[in-house]
Amino acid sequence: MSSALSKTVITHAVINKKLTSRAISTAAIIGAFAVPSLSAQAYERIVAMSPDVADVVVALGATNKLVGKDATNHNPALKSVPAVGMHRNITAESVLAVKPDLVLGSYMVQPASIYQRLNGLKVKAVNVAPKEEVSTFANSIKSIGSYVDKKSEGSQLAKRWNTGMSPMAKTGKRYLLSYDGRIVAGKGTVGDELIRRAGGINAANVSGLKPMSREGWLAAKPDVIIIADHNQAVVGGVSKFSKRPEVAASAAGKKGGVHFWPADDFLRYGLHSPDVLKKLNAVAK
Repeated sequence: MSSALSKTVITHAVINKKLTSRAISTAAIIGAFAVPSLSAQAYERIVAMSPDVADVVVALGATNKLVGKDATNHNPALKSVPAVGMHRNITAESVLAVKPDLVLGSYMVQPASIYQRLNGLKVKAVNVAPKEEVSTFANSIKSIGSYVDKKSEGSQLAKRWNTGMSPMAKTGKRYLLSYDGRIVAGKGTVGDELIRRAGGINAANVSGLKPMSREGWLAAKPDVIIIADHNQAVVGGVSKFSKRPEVAASAAGKKGGVHFWPADDFLRYGLHSPDVLKKLNAVAK
């Protein structure tokens, strides 16, 4: 190889090396400032149309992303977050008023058509828990985690929640979970599932949340009766309620088995449901 040709080859090699080095440096700089890719868009203005969803957002440390909540949610962390209506009868207009870029909710939200309506108005709306099921609630925790950029935290929280919902040893105790001393949580309800997982027997002889006759209450023979605490005045408190003939004849009426708990404890699944299982199990002892 001639001297001139050798110099040319060497010169090209040096130039290529410099260009390669410069390209690597540029790529490194770009990589250092690049925004990590997300499985979903990074949402910053979120409305939680149902209380169960809002509580999960708070638990995952994303409270700052919430710009709207359901009016029935009394989580202290959300006291400054505007209410956009009640989940049982919510309108698209009230939700849109806070200019969200994402709207989340569960089966609790009515009318159910609001999800389709909001999506039609170009605002992403997702029903993260379309059914009242243990597995559905656990999956909703993970879904919410993905939407608020807390995927790992969501998976961990869902795993802990699932573990806490493991069935407990059977106690043989009979329960009636009642909204107002008349309507009870029958077969196929959240209350029914909680009773069974707490090791008890649902004494209600109806399906769904329905009124039960006095004869039904008498035949139920409950060891434990739990009523929504905001209806305590309606039924006259423990003393008056326990004197009802259909209650007085039961073990619950005779042995102080009548209690008043927050309605959310047994009418819906929530992050506190594993603790409710423990309470249900302990109250029958």
